[in-house]
Formats: sequence, C-alpha cells, structure tokens
Amino acid sequence: MIMGFKRPETFEDILNLQKHLDKHINNCRVRTINDIKLSLIEECTEFNKETKDSHKTWKTHIYNKEKELEELVDIWFFVAQLVNYAESIGHISMQEVTRLSNFFKDDNIYTDKNISVLTIIFDLRSSKMHYDWLKFLIMDLINLSHYYAYTTKDILEGYWKKLNYNLNERIGKEWN
Repeated sequence: MIMGFKRPETFEDILNLQKHLDKHINNCRVRTINDIKLSLIEECTEFNKETKDSHKTWKTHIYNKEKELEELVDIWFFVAQLVNYAESIGHISMQEVTRLSNFFKDDNIYTDKNISVLTIIFDLRSSKMHYDWLKFLIMDLINLSHYYAYTTKDILEGYWKKLNYNLNERIGKEWN
C-alpha cells in the first residue's frame, strides 16, 4: 500500500497516483510530450502482442489474459501522464481534467468493433494538446478496453497492482 493513498476509484484518483509515481522516478533528462507519446506507442504495440489479435501472425502465441490486462494498464499509465502533463503546462484546466474523468466510465462508451491500438496511435498525431483531443483519446481507450472485455473496475484494479509493483520493485532497482 502507498502511504497516504487509497486504491483508485476514479480516473482522477489515477491522475493523482500517477503524479506521485512520476515524482519518484529519477529521469535522466526532462520528459517531453514526444517522450510520453512514444511511450504510449510502445505500450500499444506491447499490448497488441499480448492480444489474440497480435500482428505477429507468423508466431504461435500463448494467450494470457492477465498479461494482456497488464499491458493495457500500461497504456493507461501514460495516458494519465499525458493528461497531467497537459494540465501542468496550462493546455487544459483543472475543471477540464475533472470533466475528462466522466469519459472513463463504463456506461459512457459503446464498443466499436473497428477499434484497435492503431486508433490510439492515430489519436497521438495531434501536435496540440487540448481538452477535446484528450477526451477522444480517453474515449477511444475506454472503448478499446471494452472491446477486449475489460471494465473500468478491471483497469482501476490493474493500475493499483502495477503502481505498487512499480513503486516497490522498480524504482531504485530496475529503473536506475
């Protein structure tokens, strides 16, 4: 358990936990928007490799639902970092951050059968971060989550598990 924090119940909780994690990571240089976007792209491809829809059609893949969720949660880590970054440089307001949480709910999204990680990667092409862009990124990502049969509860639980692992096992050890 993280001192002073509780298990996340909302996207705003994830954003606050992400701020805490980001403060404890020892970066070798200042992190930029392009760094975050490239991290998102990397996580999208890692997620794709764990799905039954993997682009690696030439490889036999042993499907592991737990690993698939872990990689999906990694995408959410960087989306949270992106939202926090946009707010920190004044591209979105605190009120807009609060409104973004509304799009993280199961009942606000339909499942589009044409959704894929390419949709998320395509969303990253915008050179400007603003509320509508982030809103559609979150909507597409929750839609992708639903397509693979994950609920917001699954994401919240997966985020908490991975956050604890990152803080307790990776910082100062694996991430040096």
